[in-house]
Amino acid sequence: MKKFNFRGFVSLFTAFSFLFVFISGIVLYFTPQGRIAYWINWKFLGLTKTDWTNMHIVFCIFFMTAAFFHIYYNWNVLLNYIYSKVKKAFNLKKELAIVSIIVILSFIGSLKPFPPFSFIIDLSEYLKQSWVKSPDYEPPFGHAELLSLEEFSKRRNIDLEQAVLALKQRDIKFQSTKESLGLIAKKNGLSPLEIYEILKPLEGKQNQIDRKSDYQTEQKIVHQTESSRWTKDEIIREFEGKGLGKKTLKQICEENRLDIKTAIHKLKNKGIEAREGETLRQIADRNNTSPIEVLIEILVNENKVKG
Repeated sequence: MKKFNFRGFVSLFTAFSFLFVFISGIVLYFTPQGRIAYWINWKFLGLTKTDWTNMHIVFCIFFMTAAFFHIYYNWNVLLNYIYSKVKKAFNLKKELAIVSIIVILSFIGSLKPFPPFSFIIDLSEYLKQSWVKSPDYEPPFGHAELLSLEEFSKRRNIDLEQAVLALKQRDIKFQSTKESLGLIAKKNGLSPLEIYEILKPLEGKQNQIDRKSDYQTEQKIVHQTESSRWTKDEIIREFEGKGLGKKTLKQICEENRLDIKTAIHKLKNKGIEAREGETLRQIADRNNTSPIEVLIEILVNENKVKG
């Protein structure tokens, strides 16, 4: 019987591990952001974002392990190769200097993106965002699929009994209101978005029930409903966890019918420098703050957009 060739096994394992790292890395380059992927149950070639991420991590570990053994079995050859290249490198001083500069710039450019490195990052963001074909693809808040039906209903102001009834009428099966939207969706072969579409018409119905039983609560709700200006708490509740950092200042102003020069002036008064083509993430990073804080400075006390 032919003896098992461990060195050949390691070489093949290294090559195949690299192949899967390469493929999964490309896919992760254009997968939608997590909040979108999990909300719409995104899949590529039948695999979810989690599947691709797990594959990438596992094969990265395999590749590094295989590479270690590959180096171990080829140590002498590798040393001789490196020694010969080092000798030649002394005759390639210009090339070595250029390579060193490129590597250093690439490292810095990946941490603090600037052209042309920022183009690579921007293309990835563009491809990730391209999966959002409609505003309806956005979850009402970040990772809403992780909340239980009970907690989700409470947060979206939905009467829990009506929510349960609506789901049962659509033959949605679940054992308890403590189950998360994601789990309920998975059990029924749906996405959390599709579950939410069933519940969405019920939003605000809890207020109607409360008004029948509590006059003071009614006055509070009516006051909140009639409020026409943004407050800090409302901005956080409405926008946090919705991929705010990806939107440009110009988009934010257009969506909220604000004059962009006025917005830039408001930010400047708060010591925040901004340009209309920049994303809120870029503005926030440069000014050592967060996108939601930038939005708060823009929207607080501004009129809400109706409809």
